[in-house]
Amino acid sequence: MLADKKRMITRLSEVWPAVERIARDNGVVRLGASDITDAHSALFDEWLDRGHHGTMSYLARTRDARRDPHARFPWAKSAIVILVPYASARPDAPPHALSRHIARYALGDDYHDVLDQILRQIETVVAPYGKTWRYVDTGPLSDRALATQAGLGWIAKNAMLINEAIGSYTFIGTLLTSLENDLVRDSVADRCGTCTRCIDACPTDAILPDRTIASERCISYATIEHRGALPNLPLAGNAFGCDICQEVCPWNNEPASSHPAFKPRNEYRATPVTDLLRFEQADFSTLFRRSAVKRAKLAGMQRNVAALTEAESRGKVCG
Repeated sequence: MLADKKRMITRLSEVWPAVERIARDNGVVRLGASDITDAHSALFDEWLDRGHHGTMSYLARTRDARRDPHARFPWAKSAIVILVPYASARPDAPPHALSRHIARYALGDDYHDVLDQILRQIETVVAPYGKTWRYVDTGPLSDRALATQAGLGWIAKNAMLINEAIGSYTFIGTLLTSLENDLVRDSVADRCGTCTRCIDACPTDAILPDRTIASERCISYATIEHRGALPNLPLAGNAFGCDICQEVCPWNNEPASSHPAFKPRNEYRATPVTDLLRFEQADFSTLFRRSAVKRAKLAGMQRNVAALTEAESRGKVCG
């Protein structure tokens, strides 16, 4: 009899109350559902053709999946999308503390792990009725595109997802499901208007007119994704990632409270950024255990810090 009931559930609305409860209990501040077709796939194709993905060749490999998600996920009919906030303010710290030179999203635990655990719990009430596939910033579909289609915000001029009530300091998690999306989403207006603060503030002119980013000129790309010698860019004091375009955004004046897992780590406040120059792999692994900073690897972080130190010696960077 139980098996019969499970087979009868084919729509998201039938499990949505349980999904909402799990999301709320785990610090999700916004939740929505979308079809899986990526409305921005044509723009992604153009971005790739212009070479703005830099050396991130793995993005080119997802081109076909974005054009036709059902070719890779023939069973998928919907995507559950969650937003989880991270710390929007830096903790007080000495001028050269590591915490002053790392993007806010990486000051706490690794968001991949935290959101994946939340999605796993949501999956427990969805998976009994069909197929699921979860990802956090690692899948072949655009999480920001699905978030906009789920009514959770709009893609801003700096290519970030902005929610009118809580801004852009949020992580996005996605769970594809074989349940039909019969939920009505809220209509979200583009509220960037004539504002160009993010564009004007970017020190490398990486923000393009079509709301995409030229990775080859982006500080976040250079300090995290790019391997080898750094591009000739001003790092503006950044050793891992960059928050400049978010810092100037007026929609970030009243951000949501951070999920506890993303509370800035005290050891980052206590560690001078230049300490990384003498680190061995064991030191790096210990300090950045369960941290997104591991993405840049020890060699990458030492490269970045060396560049900051050199720039500061020439008087180009203030701590």
